[in-house]
Amino acid sequence: MFAIAPYLVEVRDSYKQPQDLWDFYNKNNLRDVLLDYYKANLRKYQPALDKSQQRMFMVSQLCTSTPTSVAGVYATGQFGFESDIYSIEAKKITHNRKIDEADMVPFNFGFYMPQASISGQRARGLLLLGRRQALGIRHITIPHLQHYFRNRFQDLTLNIERVVPKLVMEALLKGGALKTIRLIKKNLPQDIADVFSISDRDNIHEIELVIRSKRKSHFSDVNWLLEAFQGKASSASEIITIPSFTHDNLKLEVSIDGRKRTVNVGKPGNFSSNIELENLKPTASGHPDLPDWLREADELASNIVQSWGVAGMSWNSAV
Repeated sequence: MFAIAPYLVEVRDSYKQPQDLWDFYNKNNLRDVLLDYYKANLRKYQPALDKSQQRMFMVSQLCTSTPTSVAGVYATGQFGFESDIYSIEAKKITHNRKIDEADMVPFNFGFYMPQASISGQRARGLLLLGRRQALGIRHITIPHLQHYFRNRFQDLTLNIERVVPKLVMEALLKGGALKTIRLIKKNLPQDIADVFSISDRDNIHEIELVIRSKRKSHFSDVNWLLEAFQGKASSASEIITIPSFTHDNLKLEVSIDGRKRTVNVGKPGNFSSNIELENLKPTASGHPDLPDWLREADELASNIVQSWGVAGMSWNSAV
């Protein structure tokens, strides 16, 4: 249900050269700039810069940051249409949503900026954005932040790009082991569909072909997988090809210190590197518990940053 999408963060000059995140434009640093932005926008409802999205957002909460990170909670919602709100408890419509109303859903975020001794390792940071199933907040929140940054530092840009699956897998495999490969197919092949009644076929969400290593073992040769991500594959079925099972998606399960991390590679032609949070359960509100989410994000950030060669970086964010 819940996942984290990782993004690479850089401050670039007019020649597209990355700058030191802790010393740019007359001794500015990105952490202080981010805090200025989030404090100035705390609990202020704002429309997306792209008016066609018809979405609102606000920074609903700013967490207690560490010296090298900034974390908090966004709330976003879509407006522009009417709808009936049905209560499954009362079994009736309890509200008629108006065209100018938006239901604001929380999404957590965390920026991490390694303060390494080597200048080249201080030129990139990490942004982790919370996701809920297929829903995310990148396209509504990040452009507003980048617009603020561009107005404040006119010769610089805040570059935020998705971390490609190859880099995420390298980061996780550096301290972990690939245990399971899941090939996922949305549509039932006819020979499998024939096993089920017509009424049951419509209730089948997806099928999986699971390739799992033996107990206390793992896949030792993963170079072919990393090379496939770096190549020209445009679909999950081109990374791993099985003629009798043309799959739509690919999930890779990595074990790190006894904990499982699942990388959801994504849709065909649109590879992602979302990390599924399988241990994160919804609270009574239906949303993830913020302290639990921060612990997951801090640990993931440490895994990824260590793969960059930055040793000894860990975070302990607090609400």
